[in-house]
Amino acid sequence: MQKDRTVYNCHTHTFTIDHVPNLFGKKLVPLAYQIVTMKLVKWYYLNLTDRSSKYRKWKQRWNKVKYFVVDVLKFTVIGYWVFSILFFVLKWAFKIVSNFLAISNFFGPQSKAAYRRFVNLGRYASYSKQGQSKVFDLLEKTYDKNTKFVVLPMDMDYMGAGKPIANYQNQIDELIKVAKNNKNSLLPFIFLDPRRIKETCDLKGINCYENYVTRNLSKRVFYGIKMYPALGYYPFDKNLIETYKFAQEFNIPIITHCIEGTVFYRGRKEKEWDTHPILKYTKKRGEDPVFIPLPQKKNFDFTTNFTHPLNYHCLLNKDLLSEYLGKETDLSKLKICLAHFGGTKEWNRYSEDNWNNYNNNISHLSKNEYLNRKIKTTLNHGSSRTIWWNASWLSIIYDLMILYEGVYADISFIIFNQELFPLLKFLLEDEKVSNKILFGTDYYVVAQKNSEKALYQNLRSYIGEDLFFKIANENPKHFLKSQIYIP
Repeated sequence: MQKDRTVYNCHTHTFTIDHVPNLFGKKLVPLAYQIVTMKLVKWYYLNLTDRSSKYRKWKQRWNKVKYFVVDVLKFTVIGYWVFSILFFVLKWAFKIVSNFLAISNFFGPQSKAAYRRFVNLGRYASYSKQGQSKVFDLLEKTYDKNTKFVVLPMDMDYMGAGKPIANYQNQIDELIKVAKNNKNSLLPFIFLDPRRIKETCDLKGINCYENYVTRNLSKRVFYGIKMYPALGYYPFDKNLIETYKFAQEFNIPIITHCIEGTVFYRGRKEKEWDTHPILKYTKKRGEDPVFIPLPQKKNFDFTTNFTHPLNYHCLLNKDLLSEYLGKETDLSKLKICLAHFGGTKEWNRYSEDNWNNYNNNISHLSKNEYLNRKIKTTLNHGSSRTIWWNASWLSIIYDLMILYEGVYADISFIIFNQELFPLLKFLLEDEKVSNKILFGTDYYVVAQKNSEKALYQNLRSYIGEDLFFKIANENPKHFLKSQIYIP
């Protein structure tokens, strides 16, 4: 019997610049975000770059004029050299000015990251007419024919950054059409935002978004659920609970964002977000515990509170969730992938901290040995406040994967950093979590770091065929398998 060699890329995107809110630069590019809008970025790439046929024609005409002048001046040696020197000086001066005015000289890390995201989105602006179909076609051509792609939409209508050219429903309708034309390779997920559920809860039929999600999952229009808490909500939001129950009953996979980044809520911080709604700590012995304070003010900082992996302990721990909801609720069997595995920054944070047990927990001990040892690690530390602020997200996710059967993690986006490969390989050889790690690239978002082809080939050559097919075939099939779909 021939062994199945299908590759599953568990984390890709096909949304276009038309699906990104117009004021995406808000809170990232101070003052300029009203000018540097998504519409402007799109116009620039469609009219002033080589992707524009009009621009290419204009450039060709300019080159003809330039070379004609050069040819004429060749007959007069003095004129030719004057022109050549003048052209060289102007080109040299332009380089100096452009380097001096480079964005990296004036803005912080978040603004620079936003700039790279603008550029990346802009590169795909020329495909806006063909839409997601063209984006997916480019992705599919990078891989062998026996490859399947989990495509994750993005609902950014509630992020407080204005309206996109095409709203979320337009994005979903288009994705469904692309999926129908690529039945053998495209596995679309459906986005879940509690604010959309709350806003439509009184509507009938599929106009109620909760009904729309469950019905289309049941009909296998979608194969799983995508979440992005950084857009302004906790993953244990009360409006999500009923959909979670459906997902748990039918073993439907959920992929949720778990890394800091440039896509986050742009609105004002609500007063109730100043403390964590579930996690508590004791200030002094003998006093009643109080909720963990979350004092951050800037959006980039306080939105990481929504994305923090300890929130999934709150969701999956029966006692914590039941106390929060005011009724007994057990979602400990949810199948959920913490996408990006915490991120490059948190992997480095883990590696650089040699002093704390909660950042020294990764080992090749058996599961029984690991859970029964007396050393305080991450989830059994005792002080949720200490873990919240000091433990690396990698160490927390590692413990969640061991403690909860349904917790997975994918390596999307972080695989651009080959310095992480040794630690990744060490994790892949750890029997406690090796069957919980999934291959994903975060196409096309990760294109700002490296090409899809290079990411795929570099990882595969480093970890070897056996480990690669474990995370790209064996593990994804277990994760994606549900009562509505069998890979």
